Amino acid sequence: MRKDEVSQGIDVLDKNGSVIGSSKVAAKKALFEMAVTRAVIPIPILILPPLIMTQLEKTRFLKSRPRLHLPLNAFLATMSFAFGLPLGLSLFPQKSQIKTKQLEIELRDKTQDEIMFYNKGL
Repeated sequence: MRKDEVSQGIDVLDKNGSVIGSSKVAAKKALFEMAVTRAVIPIPILILPPLIMTQLEKTRFLKSRPRLHLPLNAFLATMSFAFGLPLGLSLFPQKSQIKTKQLEIELRDKTQDEIMFYNKGL
């Protein structure tokens, strides 16, 4: 889906929000940030429900009510997702920064700003 961004680049903006050009370097950085975000989002969902359910299964309450196992597990997974999604998305800002000196030479020549901005994407 996003492979075209690496080959064509993504728009980089100056501090005023004007598009300066398209950067492959910024695209690679955006893809890395997106990949880390997508890797972090499922971690709470995969870790928290099993840990909590292991402890709850030892209680007399759940042993006497085995039909609550599935709804309780679903509830814990939903709450873990509700916690994990904002956590993962907040790792990197939506509008990320990159130093102008890290960009391609043709983009460096178009601006005097030291910092450029790009949309990380999801």
